[in-house]
Amino acid sequence: MKKTFRFTVDLDRDVNFPVPGQAAAGSLDRGSGTAPRFSSAERGLRILLDVLDDAGMKATFFVEGRTAETIDCSCISGHRIGFHGYDHEDMSGASTGLSFDPGEKESILRKGFDAVSDNVSRPVCFRAPYMVRDETALSALPQLGIRADSSVYSFGECEPFDIDGITEYPVPKSRDAAGNVIAAYLWPMHEGKRPPEDYVLMAEGMGTFMLATHTWHMCERRDAGIMDEADIRCNADNVLSVLTGILDSGFVPDVVNRCLFRPMHSCHSRFRTFFSCSQVVSDS
Repeated sequence: MKKTFRFTVDLDRDVNFPVPGQAAAGSLDRGSGTAPRFSSAERGLRILLDVLDDAGMKATFFVEGRTAETIDCSCISGHRIGFHGYDHEDMSGASTGLSFDPGEKESILRKGFDAVSDNVSRPVCFRAPYMVRDETALSALPQLGIRADSSVYSFGECEPFDIDGITEYPVPKSRDAAGNVIAAYLWPMHEGKRPPEDYVLMAEGMGTFMLATHTWHMCERRDAGIMDEADIRCNADNVLSVLTGILDSGFVPDVVNRCLFRPMHSCHSRFRTFFSCSQVVSDS
């Protein structure tokens, strides 16, 4: 049986975070306020594309609408394109205290979809900002021709499954050798809290594996700020080490498809084992 590996990338504003009472996300203040920044996202994109070329694989990019309007994203047109909201909105309102009616959620999705369509290419899949899966928002995706989503975490299994007409591509979680929870977002590695080997070991024993990161995290850390050139090179080498390590262990690179149309028995009860939570900033 072929083992498949999907590398996914959130292309959005630098070090984003939800702002209470505001739909649009901010960027972590580095001395000039919390207005959205995109310089690390843009620079990190170029770095990450070089890493992907070295690894010889394509990625799935989930592009935020405003980012697509702000920086040149044409360089990713040969990869699989998804979208990621317009202003990195938490449409559940859990992190901002806002409440959106179904029409407002549809408007946000349409705005993000159109921005990515106009500035990159027509998206074929979606990832919710902060990995917060909102049922009402997802139910509007088929109106845009989107039937593939990657907005949940799966503990211990990450085979795609169908639910309510949407094929879900979950991001896995598991436990490392010490028994600690590890999620397949590279966030802790970028912050210097996990080595590349942890993610290669995480993939072992899985028939399908999905890994995720952000472009801004290739050259900026949430805790320590902008990386120097030596740290950027080391960070890029670590990402390449993860990708090649997984591929060398027998995985074949793949991307998030439009949909699988594969029935999954008891998918609603199974879905309760999945997580809908904010971005991974640590392993737990």
